[in-house]
Amino acid sequence: MTIIIITIIIIIITITIIITIIITIIITIIITIIIIIITIISIITIIIIIIISTITIITIIIIIIITIIIIIIIIIIIIIIIAIIIITIIIIITIIITITTITISTIIIIITIIIIITTIIIIIIAIIIITIIIIIIIIAIIIIIIAIIIITIIITITITIIIITIITIIITIIIIIIIITILS
Repeated sequence: MTIIIITIIIIIITITIIITIIITIIITIIITIIIIIITIISIITIIIIIIISTITIITIIIIIIITIIIIIIIIIIIIIIIAIIIITIIIIITIIITITTITISTIIIIITIIIIITTIIIIIIAIIIITIIIIIIIIAIIIIIIAIIIITIIITITITIIIITIITIIITIIIIIIIITILS
């Protein structure tokens, strides 16, 4: 009779051990899957932001090149027009030549000021975009490090829970055997 009771108790204890181990393994798997999904989403967002930033930088460079070409064409057209005017004015009078040279210098100064202002604005926009990308990459790295720390903490907690349950079950088995031997 005592052997039957001991076998029943051992079967119940083994079933509880198996159930607790299965539950802890399922919980750890679910938590690790969630953390892996979060890290994958953060990595995908970093890649998308890098692609968008490169596209914006390329468009800014294209806009700079187009504006420089347009300004050069305008300068060439203005120089041609002014040359024709200068040739005609030289035939007429020298006073008009001085007036036209003054207008040429003012136009060239205005065009150079416009070029300098546009390049400064474009450089500032590129610096802002690069700083935003660096901040997002740093945040994603911090999220990945926190996820790794959480996974290690969960694994250590589950291992300690399994060890504690096994130790308590062994102690209960020993106590039950001692009680049964005393009673028998």
